[in-house]
Amino acid sequence: MKWLWRLFDGLDAIELVVCGLLAAAMLVGGPIWLVADFVTQQRYFAAVVLGLLWCVCIAVGVRDLRRKRFRWVTGGLIAGWFVMTLWGSPG
Repeated sequence: MKWLWRLFDGLDAIELVVCGLLAAAMLVGGPIWLVADFVTQQRYFAAVVLGLLWCVCIAVGVRDLRRKRFRWVTGGLIAGWFVMTLWGSPG
């Protein structure tokens, strides 16, 4: 019976890894896809704003990770990026 519990624990770990990889792929690929979509729709202002906001979020996030400190500015930029992504998503 113990081997069955170990099997289920291994399956839980695999599920967690797969969900984490999908989320990371969407966080990285989503804004790039949206910027490209904005450009094809000739919404250049939205494409530039989202692209710059995404780059600034990456720069500030990396800086905060190196300092081992999360500031309110980083949270605000990431919230702005998230809102901009939702505003521009098709649907």
